[in-house]
Amino acid sequence: MSGVFASGAGAAPANPDKTQDISVKQRPTLTPDEMLKQSREYFKSMEDTIKRIAQLQDQSKRQKDIIRLNCVTDKLVQSKVNLTIAQQSMGALQENIGRADEGGRAHEFTRLTIINQKMLVLGTEAENCIGEDLTFVGATRIDVEVDPNLPQIDATLPPIPDLTPERPAEASPTTGQNP
Repeated sequence: MSGVFASGAGAAPANPDKTQDISVKQRPTLTPDEMLKQSREYFKSMEDTIKRIAQLQDQSKRQKDIIRLNCVTDKLVQSKVNLTIAQQSMGALQENIGRADEGGRAHEFTRLTIINQKMLVLGTEAENCIGEDLTFVGATRIDVEVDPNLPQIDATLPPIPDLTPERPAEASPTTGQNP
């Protein structure tokens, strides 16, 4: 097996005697208290998502729609598993905050953030199982603009023809007297 290695102009020359630090150094921008507060908000959102999916499951049961029921039940099971993982991460986050372990705290908070995003996706997928259109924003309204330069007659409604019969001309004058 052969490989091709390229080195940019700004790359440091390879030095087998020294090890290179390739770790990513990024400090979290949230304080431990802010992380806990945000994590609690994530939990509220996750619990609300599970409640909504359970409502959709009940709706599918009432409608006796087995296909929708199976789909929603799958999303509910996945959501409950994610909530369990989130609870474990929340406990670990609190432990890491207590030990002042910045790396562990950032890891667990990132995990909670990802799980929250997964839960939002599962909620949307559960709604899609039911088939409700999520893009509905209200009743349709149509606005029509008419060019004022157009003629004011409607070509689809021709004028009604004058159907008053014309009397024929007199064939002979009458005097009104009898001979």
